[in-house]
Amino acid sequence: MSWFARIEAACAAFIERAFATTFPSDLEPAVVARKLIATMETRTRGEDGHLLAPGSYIVYMHPEDYERLAEHRVYLEREWAELLRDMAGRVGIYFYDGGPNVAMEPRESVTAGMVDIGVASDVTISIPKHGDALIARRYHLRMLKGVPAYGVYFIDERATIGRSEESDIFLVDPSVSRNHAEIVIDGGTVTLRDLGSTNGTFVNGERIETRRMSAGDEVTFGNTQMRLEARE
Repeated sequence: MSWFARIEAACAAFIERAFATTFPSDLEPAVVARKLIATMETRTRGEDGHLLAPGSYIVYMHPEDYERLAEHRVYLEREWAELLRDMAGRVGIYFYDGGPNVAMEPRESVTAGMVDIGVASDVTISIPKHGDALIARRYHLRMLKGVPAYGVYFIDERATIGRSEESDIFLVDPSVSRNHAEIVIDGGTVTLRDLGSTNGTFVNGERIETRRMSAGDEVTFGNTQMRLEARE
């Protein structure tokens, strides 16, 4: 099975979770998500044994669609970017130029109900050499129990976790507080902090306020269980 077939098979549950909300437009965010995945696939190249993809994508849509979706722009841009990050992580794709980032923009030439996907580096594409500007997030949380049934959430230096749409790791779980916890990576040290959540944060079954974590530790937020993993 090709790498694209594998990520296509994996993205259905992510899209179901991220875009379960009904949006005020004929343009379906799930359709945009699949177009973004397809664009990443066609622009991925091999270099020194690595798969490299552009990191910046622009979703062009008719101004009427843009106006109807503008209220949800921050949420959609974040979820589309998270989808690209998740799918890339499953098959070992690295992003250059600081990605993945997704921006939504209006364009008169686009037919209503449809989108064009642009890559910000279309004009000059410079694939980095091995070890040069590869964006590899070493730590991630893997879903063990929750919605979706599986998923990988990459962590930069800091990630907030909760039921709020503003959370870096957005959990669809009514037992999770809106601002439940945060995870911070500093010099290779991973620290998890509870943010005063109602149902608590647990590491390996023990309720914590602050805990230094190691790869393999299992964490519980409400009814959601995840595992901290490291990727070399």
